[in-house]
Amino acid sequence: MKSKTVLLILFLMIFVSNLFGQTSSLVSLDANGKLVYTADVKGNVIPDFSGVGYQNSEAPIPTIPVVLLVNPVVGDNVANVQNAINTVAALPLQANGFRGAILFTAGLYNLSSAINVTASGIVLRGVGITTIFKATGTVQYDLINIIGASKKIDVTSTEKQITDLFVPIGSKNVTVQSGHSFQVGDWVNIRREPNAAWISLLGMDQLAALGTGATDWTPSSYKISYERKITEVSGNTLTLDAPIVDPIDPLYANGFVVKFTSNRIENCAVENMKISSSYTSSTDELHGWNAIFIDNLKNGWVKNVIADSFGYSCVNISGGATFITVDSCSMLDPISIITGGRRYCFNVDGQRCLVQNCTTRRGRHDYVNGSRTPGPNVFYNCTATIQNADLGPHHRWSTGILLDNITGDGQLRVQNRLDSGSGHGWSGSQIMFWNCKAGSIVVQDTPSFHRNWAMGCIGPITNVGQWTTAPLGIVESNGTRIAAIPSLFLAQLNDRLTTLSTQDSPLMQKTEECIIYPNPVTNTINIQVPYPNDTIKIRLISTIGTIVMNEVGLVTDIQQRLNSQFSTLKSGVYFIEITDQKKQYFKRIIKQ
Repeated sequence: MKSKTVLLILFLMIFVSNLFGQTSSLVSLDANGKLVYTADVKGNVIPDFSGVGYQNSEAPIPTIPVVLLVNPVVGDNVANVQNAINTVAALPLQANGFRGAILFTAGLYNLSSAINVTASGIVLRGVGITTIFKATGTVQYDLINIIGASKKIDVTSTEKQITDLFVPIGSKNVTVQSGHSFQVGDWVNIRREPNAAWISLLGMDQLAALGTGATDWTPSSYKISYERKITEVSGNTLTLDAPIVDPIDPLYANGFVVKFTSNRIENCAVENMKISSSYTSSTDELHGWNAIFIDNLKNGWVKNVIADSFGYSCVNISGGATFITVDSCSMLDPISIITGGRRYCFNVDGQRCLVQNCTTRRGRHDYVNGSRTPGPNVFYNCTATIQNADLGPHHRWSTGILLDNITGDGQLRVQNRLDSGSGHGWSGSQIMFWNCKAGSIVVQDTPSFHRNWAMGCIGPITNVGQWTTAPLGIVESNGTRIAAIPSLFLAQLNDRLTTLSTQDSPLMQKTEECIIYPNPVTNTINIQVPYPNDTIKIRLISTIGTIVMNEVGLVTDIQQRLNSQFSTLKSGVYFIEITDQKKQYFKRIIKQ
């Protein structure tokens, strides 16, 4: 009897331990399924990382009509492909912001030099892995370049200093000097300017003393601007569409808000193809380097692309790019020597970007951010095999990065890299590892009220890095995934989109002549279109881009099938896209 009692107590202890391990003290779900955050003494909370990706993840990636068909030619195809791009670039932009898609038919497109997209609204589309773009040049070059000629420029006359005594992590509100001209809808930069005390706080004024050629950080080199949209103005208080991801404490940094102008290109994409590079040996470096390089682009995507044998990346998003989604892509078997500056399979130096559902093999820094990368940025549901180095922020203060459900067989790290390189120092702060799995995990906590987290991660966690030992970051549920919130990104996205949909209208959503109601919906939805006797196409899409339903027919027939589908759907936010003979309609709907 006594042994049974002991076993029962032991079982209950394990049960309670596992139950606790599946939750977090910092973010949880309330009775209505909404996220609730716990603040520290300064008001810092886990930030909402969800404001990322194409169209801020508030719309699905569209299917753009084909305006030009291209077949491969024998020999070099640079002129063949570039002429097609130039032809579409000369077309007028349509009301939807696109010129059209170029469909590259099956076959091999040998490309001895780079091809360039420099105009808005162009989609490069293959028919799948049988469309092969191959870099055949014998110099180091990027194969597909999507690069706008102009960057965003601050309008300095609008600049106002932030006057709050402390702006915590996760806050969407800042107070500025009076006499400002900011209005709802303005795009602004939130610029954080640190001082020498901040450099000293981090110990980044001690790098040169290590005697390895590293240089100390300087305040002027760490002015970082975060792109935000103003959603509300109340006197001198501004509400932003995405949170502060690096605290603004006047002891260590001043903050400023400034409008900017942007002539960046928009709405460009690459999809549905294989991209390869030729090479002469396993250490050859005179060949294709980045399969796709993106800069000065707002709102774009790369999806269903397989890249192999490049020296650096499948997709490299540079600092001038924002709101880019990379979905269901692979970077396989890079060709280069295995050392610094190589094999960064999916590199994000831009901001508010989303990399999801991707895979890598034999990379070094497979899912990575570079120097002074401003968040939020998200890597979600990705895998890395045969890693040669670590995942995560690489060097010099990347902030506001979420790695969510990332599975690797090597290292996952956020740490102080000290004098590595020319003085990498702290690789990042406000870095969240959520329900990740790795062979080894390093989570070092940055000083003061900066934070790094590892929640629900599988793998040994330590504060002992490769270069130094620092305090351990915030670790919860080590060894047991957070079951209550399987994905922080999806939970935060669902919260945000539900709020947006409810703000549109609690009963009905109308886009010109198309009416969808009720919204929220339980099991039955009504759709009214201007031409009910015409054939239409309806797509139902999840928040991560999964096509739940894709039907063509009369609206009455499709609506019956749609309602049948709704009865089995999980609660959450979905996108419904309706295309008739003349227009395309799009709305968010909430399934209760």
